[in-house]
Formats: sequence, structure tokens, C-alpha cells
Amino acid sequence: MKPTNPHTRVRSYPLRLSLLAFACLASPAPAQNTPSGNIPTANAAAQSAPAIAPVAPSSPAPTTLPSVTPGKRKTKAAADAYLAGARLLDRKDLAGAEAEFSRALQLNPTSHDYQMAVALTHEHRITELVQQAGKARILGQNAKAESYLAQARLLDPTNTIVAQHSDPGALPVAFLPQIASGPAPLAGAIALHPNASSQTFHLKANLQEVLRQVATSYGLRAVVDSSVPSVPIHFDLDHVAYTQAMPILLQMGGLFSVPLDSASVLIAKDTPENRLRLEPLLEETIYVPGSTNEQMTELTNIVKNIFDLKQVTAQNSLGTLVVRAPESILNAVNLTLADLIDGGSQIVIDLKLYAIDKTNTRNIGAQLPQQIGIYNVESEATNLVNANQSLVNQAIAQGLVPANASNIVIALALIASGLAQSTLLSNTVGFFGGGLTATGVTTNASPTFNLALNSSDTRALDDIQIRVGDRQTGVFRIGSRYPITTSTYTTSASSLSSSALAGVNINGVSAASLLANLSSATIPQIQYEDLGISLKATPTVQKSGAITMHLELKIEALAGSALNAIPVLASRQFASDVTVNDGQTALLLSSASKSEAGAISGLPGLAELPGFQDTASNDTVTTSSTELVMLVTPHVVRRRSNIYAGPRIALNLPLSTD
Repeated sequence: MKPTNPHTRVRSYPLRLSLLAFACLASPAPAQNTPSGNIPTANAAAQSAPAIAPVAPSSPAPTTLPSVTPGKRKTKAAADAYLAGARLLDRKDLAGAEAEFSRALQLNPTSHDYQMAVALTHEHRITELVQQAGKARILGQNAKAESYLAQARLLDPTNTIVAQHSDPGALPVAFLPQIASGPAPLAGAIALHPNASSQTFHLKANLQEVLRQVATSYGLRAVVDSSVPSVPIHFDLDHVAYTQAMPILLQMGGLFSVPLDSASVLIAKDTPENRLRLEPLLEETIYVPGSTNEQMTELTNIVKNIFDLKQVTAQNSLGTLVVRAPESILNAVNLTLADLIDGGSQIVIDLKLYAIDKTNTRNIGAQLPQQIGIYNVESEATNLVNANQSLVNQAIAQGLVPANASNIVIALALIASGLAQSTLLSNTVGFFGGGLTATGVTTNASPTFNLALNSSDTRALDDIQIRVGDRQTGVFRIGSRYPITTSTYTTSASSLSSSALAGVNINGVSAASLLANLSSATIPQIQYEDLGISLKATPTVQKSGAITMHLELKIEALAGSALNAIPVLASRQFASDVTVNDGQTALLLSSASKSEAGAISGLPGLAELPGFQDTASNDTVTTSSTELVMLVTPHVVRRRSNIYAGPRIALNLPLSTD
């Protein structure tokens, strides 16, 4: 008695619902997204999102305009009312705009523009109410949605747009794979309808006879298969319903039942052969749109391996799984795939990066002359006079310099008048001695006193957000890609065989001579390195709601030196696991670089003595530091439908007669 046509039912579990079924006349409403975690079934989608079809506006039928022209006063008042309505319409006050347009039409019924303005504003007002009702319905505010629809019906009870949305329908809900108890759109499993009475049994007879008597007591007809053994049993129960009595009796005899119709049941020995021969199969099509080929393959393997089903067909291009199995197995399949199809949590990771660069340069002290020279004054003056003899003769002739003056006096007179210059004399700081032994002392620079402080503070802020799935990795990179030459190779045209090109001419010139003039080319092999900061964050949402993040931080920069002309990279890495609550912040602090340089200049020995380090020397100190502060904040924007556990499925279900 194997059923010839297996019952068929179709169930659709879309992953997302982004359909907003609103018909708009003047301005279409923006598409609304289904709230996170709510994945509607096909039945819910069919109720909440009816098919969109072009709907003609239910504006009032055009009426014949009166031929009587109003007076100037009414015409002017109508124009003012029309302008007032236009201003209210620009401020999105549809009710006030409609009232002003209606007043303008009453004052000047002959204007076709006023009539069209009233009709369009009326339709736009109704459409906006319908849109607001739809938005409230998606947010679960049924009472508010009904209020908007009631206002729209009061404005125009015969409007087709309002009529389409008169039934609020079912809200989109999360994927709950429960088999409906009512009639399915397609043929479903046959259900028995025993009476709800309680019966008392004290039977001592053949097993087949006891089965028939128990079934008859509840208004059913029992068809006993030949595989049921004819053995005597004692069956004693008091005040039990059919759902209690028949399972106990079937378990006593090692039997199972198959409904034939609503009032007949077939009972046979519970063996794999009998179940394969007699148990009816249901065919269900599970829709998983948006899944990749790998995901479809994984779902197919789960259904086949866990439930040991052979009749499973996956169509990756359509995103469907067609499963044939008994009803109890199909229920378990749907419950198992619930969380897999529903999808996991999604997290928005908010990263704030603060880079602080500080540089301080301090220059304090006295810069004393570090070189001292001596020279003979008489000899330097003689050299200056001999070098400017013509100027000296003119000065003596004009009486500027006495004829019997010494060379020192003449040299000083020439320098003072600007006729001659002497670098040695200009750098002289003092003289000692007298006569021919008079000696001058020179320095290379004048003493200077320094008191300077230069400080710079640079702060940079980067604010980055990225949305990732549960256990997925989000990567943040800030910096630049630096090209590094790893190797080079040289090509040369001279390597070609000249004999192979013998006799070959190009525009009258031999190819061998052209190749001889070509120079070799060096081609580098370039590898790009990510310099800067790289952060990898892998969040995991725990059952308690906390978020565990695996963080990997890498800071890479040029070290300032090279090896074989290849730059050396300075790299620092950090890896850690951090657990924070939703919305809390994890702080990462790193000192990227810190340097200090000092220099002291002064007279040897004197500058090192206590008390003379600031007065007899110049001290220059330069400090620089770079600090990084990273704030990582995870936000759960989409959570699983049940964060604690999935539904508990009893795979070894007791035999049911339904």
C-alpha cells in the first residue's frame, strides 16, 4: 500500500526581506529594510507585502467648469489662497495646502489649475498616510498603522490604494520552522480526526482485535496489515484519550500507524521494510536565496549525513533544496536548518586612532670663542702700508698722515678712513707688549648667549567603522605601500645570434647593425610593503552577549638603514584577546618611537667644571616621541534569533498516528 503520489508542500525561507509594498503617486517612499534578525517566511511575506501593481489614482472625476467668471475681488482672493497653499505644500503641510487649494477653487471655480491642485494634493495626502501606515506596520506598531489607514479611509473610502492596505497582514517574523496545523496551499500530510472522548479499556484478546476495538472507540476504522502478529495481550487503561491509548498499544506490539484518510488508519509491524513500503513521504522545497555554491553544498551535506536522507536535490543556481522524507523527519530538518538559514550575528567595529607626535629642542648656554690667534702688530702694519703704498703717498701729500709717522699710525689712519681693510686687524680683541714686540690677539667669532626652546605637538585622528559578521575578520590599514627592489635582471640585445639575422635588412639597414647599437636594459623586481599600522579584529559574540575580539596589531616602518641597497624594515607586532560588553571600548596604547639627542659645545676643561656648564658652554637637547592610542568599540547590530541555544529536537520521536 505504498502511496503512489507523495504529498507535496513548499516552504520558503528567504534570508532577507527588503520589500516595501506601497504604491506612491507623488513621491515614492524610500525602501525600508527588515529589522535585523527578522527573516520572514513565505506566508508572512505574502501577507505583509502584496504584489505591487500600477494603480490608477482615484482622483475625483473631472467636472465641467462653470462658465460664469468671478469678479476681480474673488479672483484676487483665489490667487492669494492658491499661493498660500503652495507655501504650505512646500513646508510639507498637506492638510493645510488642501484646505487653501479648496478655498481657491470655491472662490474661482473656473480655474482648471485650482481643480488639479486640489485633486493632486488630496491623492498625495492619502498616499502619505498609506506610507506611514506601512512603515508603522514593519516596526510592529499595528495600532498606529490602523490609525493612519483609518484617516485615509475617512478622506476617501473608495480609494483603491487604501483598499489594498486595509488588511494589516502578518508582521515579518524570525524564521521559525513550525509546520502549520491548518490546510497548506498544496497537499499536505493526511491527519486523523479521532473524537476527543476519554475511554476506559479492560481488554483481553488478540492483538489485531484489540487494535480494531480501540480504534472504533474513538470513531476510527483500523486496517490491520498482515505483518501484525496474532498474539493475545491484556490492555487495561482508565480514562485516556486517543493520543495516549493508541501510542501505548502500538509500542506494546512493536507497531506503527499510517493514516489512510481522516477516519481510517493502517497499522503494520514496525520494520524498516514496512516503513519504506507503507510510510508516506512529503516533498518540501526549501528556498535559501542569496547563498553561494559552497553554502548550498554544506546545507545539502548536513541534511544527507545527519538525517540519512537519500532523496535530497540541491539546485545551486535557484538556491533551493528539494527534500523527500516522512513528515517527522522534515520537521526535524527544518528545526536543524533554522539557525543556519537565519544567519549569525553582525558587528560594527568602531576604531578611533590617535597619533601624537611631540618634538622639543632646547638650546641654553654661552657660545665662547674656541680659536685664538696672535700676530706681530708692527709686521702686520708694515704689510698693510707696503700693499697700499700709493694711498699712503697721497695721504702724506694731502697732510692726512705725518711724513715721519710710524707704520702702525699710518695703518690705523688708512683703516679709520676706510681706504684700506685688514681682516686680521678687524678681528683683534686686544694688544699686549710694546714697540717692536707689540702683539695682537684675534678670535674667529664673537661670544653669543643662547636661551631658546622649540616645541611642536602634532595630533592626528582617524575614525573608521567596518561591519563584519560573527567570527569574521575586519582589517584596518593606515599608512602607505612602499616599493622595495628585491632583485634585478638585465636583458641584452647582443645575446641574439648575429648569424641568424644575416642578410636581414630593415629599410635598407641590416638587422645585425641595429641590434649592435641597442644597449642592455635592467629590469627590477618590485615588492610592495605596507608601512604604517595594520590591525586585524575578529569578533565573536558569546551566549552571554559579551564580545570577544582577537586583535592583531602590526606597526611597520623604515629602519633608516639598508642591506645590499635593500631598506631594512622595523616591525612590531602585538596579538591579544579582549572580551568587552556590547558598546564598551578596548584601549590599546603603544609608544611607536622615542629618541633623545644632546650636544654640548664649549672650552675644553672649563665647560666641564661645575658652575661653568651653563655659563661657559652651550647645551642643545632634542627629544622626540610618537605615541599611538587606539580605541576599539564593537556594536552588535544584528543578533541571532536565539543567542542562548537552538531548539531541542527529539530525533527518536514516539510513534505518532497524526
